[in-house]
Amino acid sequence: MKNLYRSLCAGLLLLLSAGCTKEFLEKEPIGRVGKEILLQDMDGARAALAGAYNRMAYYYSREFLMYPDIASDDVRLKVTGNSSDGQLILFNEHNFQSNPEDDELAVGHIWLNIFEALDNVNSLLNAIPQLKTLEPSYVQELESIQGQALIMRALCHYDLSRVYAQHYTFTSDAQHWGVPILLKTPGPDVQVRRATMKDTYAQVIKDLQEGAALLEGSPVLNQYKASHYSAWALLSRVYLYMEDWQNAQVYADKVIEASRYTLTDSAGYKAMYLEQQPASEVIWQLYSRDYSASTVAAVYSTPSFRAYASDQLWALYDTTDVRRAVYGESGGRHYSLKYGKAEDLQEDEWPVDPKVVRLSEVLLNRAEAAWHLGQYEAALADLQRIRQRAMPSAAAPGELTAEQLYLALKVERRKELAFEGHRLFDLTRRREDLVRGEDCGAAVCFLEYPSVRFILPIPSLELDANKAMQPNPVIN
Repeated sequence: MKNLYRSLCAGLLLLLSAGCTKEFLEKEPIGRVGKEILLQDMDGARAALAGAYNRMAYYYSREFLMYPDIASDDVRLKVTGNSSDGQLILFNEHNFQSNPEDDELAVGHIWLNIFEALDNVNSLLNAIPQLKTLEPSYVQELESIQGQALIMRALCHYDLSRVYAQHYTFTSDAQHWGVPILLKTPGPDVQVRRATMKDTYAQVIKDLQEGAALLEGSPVLNQYKASHYSAWALLSRVYLYMEDWQNAQVYADKVIEASRYTLTDSAGYKAMYLEQQPASEVIWQLYSRDYSASTVAAVYSTPSFRAYASDQLWALYDTTDVRRAVYGESGGRHYSLKYGKAEDLQEDEWPVDPKVVRLSEVLLNRAEAAWHLGQYEAALADLQRIRQRAMPSAAAPGELTAEQLYLALKVERRKELAFEGHRLFDLTRRREDLVRGEDCGAAVCFLEYPSVRFILPIPSLELDANKAMQPNPVIN
């Protein structure tokens, strides 16, 4: 499966080139020897870990993070109506016109970028047993590295499944196609099949739980590193997607009740995104100072923004909502500043820093799980924590019916997590239609659930090289 194997172009993990060449595929032993040389001591292991984080930040700061919002009802592309519009990033995805031949566009980029990250993580994980023998005095540090790498591996498989496979509950037993489960990088001629979604999620959960167990007794390094709290927070999301409400609540409780993270106050909400230091509610974010043309910073948060909030989304924010401060305005359009920078920062200090998970999401996960368990007062209490931070002077809502409360939870999640890579996935896991507003200028303004258009096709390069790979249904 040569397309997946292309990720081995990062022979030295810390170099992490963004592309691969055909020539590399003809030099398999060199890539392997390079990794063996790198991963023979602690310096190499530390460099490999830094490289793995680098690669994660690379795919998170590009098409992967933008896709679920640009393909949703929250975001509009800034088009001019001429032939150059087709060159806009995620133009096909916004119009639900993606096809397997889009290897050099989002379809191919997301697939390849995540597999490159996965390759780096697996190379590190597979080297750790030998490193523990070679470096016995560093076993504790190696277990910390192992725990972080397991969480990253879980996230790679999870993110792939969200983009290229229908959501977990699409079939009653989750036996529909998920993504390939790779615990080591296959050789160039190995044919790899997709696992079922049930097995994909089982591996994600296993890695998250094992990663958390390895890290739980260790100090949390910083918010740029995966921790047991990161794993628990992600487990609350994974179980929410599975509609396993009890486990979603259990893992959310573990994060919230630890009291390590607190909601950023209203005055500091905007600074949470524009300043360099992680805010108190950030559980895990990735380090990126890349504001080049293909990143979320350029597409969302620069004066020449190319995507902006839909009228439908913008109308949800009350005039007193502090989250309005994380939008800029130009020509009557409101663009996100979540990947912008404070004016006093230099460009090489630009804090793009994609946020993997925040406390506010965990609270919303717990609230939604509580609602499904019939615990309406608990759901309302968590909802109020988010609303009071957003609108400190607003009065508490009056008595709500169960249906009104559920709608309020959905709206609050939409407002809080806008432009952070959630919206399309939230629509599909709830089996909801996509309904774009009157300002829709896309080729598709309504999409009835279920639809093959809610996922991306497997890239043609992968299908051509790996005959065992099952394609996704073709869009007609």
